[in-house]
Amino acid sequence: MLTVEWLNATQRTAAYQRVLVVRRELEDLGRLLKGLKEQEQAREQRQKRFTQKPLEPIPENFPPVESIRAIAEAHIKPREQFRERHNAFNKLIGRYTLTPLMEYSPKYDIWRFNAVPEGLRGPKIIIDGIRVDESTVVAALCRLAARRELYKVRLCELCRECWRVSEREMDKFCSQKCREAFYAQSSDFRDRKAKNQQKYRENMKSRKWE
Repeated sequence: MLTVEWLNATQRTAAYQRVLVVRRELEDLGRLLKGLKEQEQAREQRQKRFTQKPLEPIPENFPPVESIRAIAEAHIKPREQFRERHNAFNKLIGRYTLTPLMEYSPKYDIWRFNAVPEGLRGPKIIIDGIRVDESTVVAALCRLAARRELYKVRLCELCRECWRVSEREMDKFCSQKCREAFYAQSSDFRDRKAKNQQKYRENMKSRKWE
């Protein structure tokens, strides 16, 4: 929530644009990692099917060694791309100085290990007595990404102006107004609306006869 408040309060600033770069990189890294996992799962399934079959003579049309090597290199390339982007991202966030800190919550009787920004960076806002700046927001986004919850800080997909807290990945809009306006623009909106109206009239008629 603090991250969303800061993003909404600092739009059109240089610090805001820097944070957007960090968030986009986190999203891209997540997509690359998901692709690697899917690739690995497909490879394991192919290998499992191959080991379950009895050995057969090598067919005449078996691909040459060069083709097999090209396929192997195509699998290696995404891994190298992820490694390079990962290293570049760590250099990017290296500009933010963070200090490790152990915090105790009496209310919940738990300890939390956190990385707290050292010194101010970019515009600062105070929310409920808590100081939030660029470094604070970057650290929060990284923690969310590590828990695969980056979607919880989301920009409305219609107005593209309001950031919001999203508890579910399917929540994409900042308000009911934006949600309805988005679906009104869809090509099948009129057809769906007509079907809903027809269904509503049929239900009303059946209730009348009851």
